[in-house]
Amino acid sequence: MLNGTLQYPVYKNARHLTPKEKQNILAKKIAYKSSVFHGYHFVKMNSTYMECVNNSFFLKGNSYLNLFGALFIAVPVILIVWLIFFYITVIRDAESLLGFIVVFSPMHILFSFILYVFYKGYQNFKKYEKLGYNYYPIRFNRKNQKVYVYDVSGQIFSENWEKIDFILNHRLGGYEGIFWEIKGFIKDNNGLITYTFAFALSKNKKQETLEIWQFIKEYMNNGPEKLYFNKKVAGVIHRLPAEKLSYCLNIEAQPESLETSKQIVALDYQSEIRSFYSRAMIKILGATRNKFIRADKQPKWSQQVENECQVDAKDPYVVDASTTYQLDTFGKIIK
Repeated sequence: MLNGTLQYPVYKNARHLTPKEKQNILAKKIAYKSSVFHGYHFVKMNSTYMECVNNSFFLKGNSYLNLFGALFIAVPVILIVWLIFFYITVIRDAESLLGFIVVFSPMHILFSFILYVFYKGYQNFKKYEKLGYNYYPIRFNRKNQKVYVYDVSGQIFSENWEKIDFILNHRLGGYEGIFWEIKGFIKDNNGLITYTFAFALSKNKKQETLEIWQFIKEYMNNGPEKLYFNKKVAGVIHRLPAEKLSYCLNIEAQPESLETSKQIVALDYQSEIRSFYSRAMIKILGATRNKFIRADKQPKWSQQVENECQVDAKDPYVVDASTTYQLDTFGKIIK
């Protein structure tokens, strides 16, 4: 009960796909004139593999702030309300303590449940976020047609691209509305789900998630040629081309910098942040995100995965943070 968080939902395994899930399995072939978008979700690309972040990446920082908000706002409010009723009933009106407990038992049950939810939230916070990794990469290897997933536990799952079923999934994102994501199911020979993962998360933007999925399909079907981008060739531009990998997250070699954390917070709220959030709020969210990311571990692929994902030294389609543009806090190209 109450396992996982909005950032790290616990997906049910050891089951078969439901009829609805089977009906909604996404095609892996490229649709005619389908739109693609990098969505700021990718770490790098080359002729061997493409690497993106999982669905938790852009939610880092938000969950920490929510937890502290509950700790310093919700819990004190509950305690103050309880003390007011206790004072009025037991001290001022001289009612018995037992009578107070019985008469206000619904309130006590509600408060106990709220505190229990907070306790579970804190336990999940420690398990999935405080003691985790600063990001969780997913590799799509087009040469051997395999997908490698870095789990929150540090374990690596892999399966053939054609054997994984993908669906478009939506789930409640609390006050942030609806989260859209692509879910992948790894199954055994009997069709039993052994592992579930998700990526391409967006808030309230179904089409954006589908376009990121199309971006990955284009790579797995046709290679990196159409998606390749190099700023040295492109020169000065004022807007990132969505259909090419023109932006890569600078997080592979070391934890993201404070400036990068603020950029990612701004990317997550591209339209809203200009209208509703001040620069001070960006700094607060970015600093909160960065503090805990730097306390997390840096993910490292196993030697077996690296051996299966070797890149040719003369590969002409290498794209990473050093070959793409970087952005300022409000998404403006700076270099």
